[in-house]
Amino acid sequence: MTDTSSRLPICVHCGTARPADESLCPECGKPWIDVVVGDATPPAADAKATASVQRSSVTPIPPPPHGLDDTGEFDFDAWTLPPEPKSGRAKWLIPLILLIAVGAVWSLVFIERADTDSEPIAAAPETTTTLATTTTLATTTTEQPTTSTPSSTTTTVPYPSGESWAAAGDPIPTPNLGLRASGIGPITFGTSLGEVAGVLVASLGPADTAGSDTDLCPSPEWYWLEWGALRVFFDGYTNDADFIAYRYEETNPGSSVVSFETLSGIRLGDTVEALQSTYGSYTVSFEVIEGRDFFRLLDGGELLLWGPVTSTEPEGAVEGIYSPDPCQT
Repeated sequence: MTDTSSRLPICVHCGTARPADESLCPECGKPWIDVVVGDATPPAADAKATASVQRSSVTPIPPPPHGLDDTGEFDFDAWTLPPEPKSGRAKWLIPLILLIAVGAVWSLVFIERADTDSEPIAAAPETTTTLATTTTLATTTTEQPTTSTPSSTTTTVPYPSGESWAAAGDPIPTPNLGLRASGIGPITFGTSLGEVAGVLVASLGPADTAGSDTDLCPSPEWYWLEWGALRVFFDGYTNDADFIAYRYEETNPGSSVVSFETLSGIRLGDTVEALQSTYGSYTVSFEVIEGRDFFRLLDGGELLLWGPVTSTEPEGAVEGIYSPDPCQT
């Protein structure tokens, strides 16, 4: 039998000659590539030795698509490469078809509009408009000069004025309104505003003024009524507010309605020497507050009365008599 191995295709992977009835290379197990070996090819036994010579005459296999390497997992051979992408000739057909469709629709719209415009339009009947003539008579108006009177501004305060309190109860004679550590005469601290205001109005006449600003304590603002040099303080301005303090001080000479004095007889203008001798059984000390001299009348450690003096020298004069402030310690 004639040896035909020299005419058989060989495996381009390993150079083994392919038997006629084999579809896979018996040596490496990969598919065949139809390459015919010439007469000068060595015998099949030497095919592996000459495989490198035959590979040089075979057309190189293109690399795997998409940048993949032939690792043997996917077997990228010449006949197993992915098919070539479809031709892009169909891409330009889509815009052409759309253009033809738009042209057809536009033609139908144009023909329908042309048919509508060709219909006869009935002429509108002629109308005659008559304009009415209006005559306006000019009138002359003489305005009277106006005189503006400046308006007065009224300031409303939240607390009652001094004149709003009416007299109530029996009047108290002035000698009985002595200045004490606990009040004025029979009017003691803690008495309601309505009662105190009524008695003082009955005894001294209407209050000169009223207000809410005070340096009596650094915390809340108090309500006060004033008769001349006497100012009495309350912790509010309703009828049930409490009488809490007084200050008797001649800020404006000659403004006093009446002259008040302590139960021991000390008045404004008395000397410091008279003050010390009158209260010899008590302690009279002095202190400076904001550059001004003040006396302090003490019973042990309890403050009874205090007030400003012109100086602490014996000839100094008493300028004011104050009750203890409710916030004073």
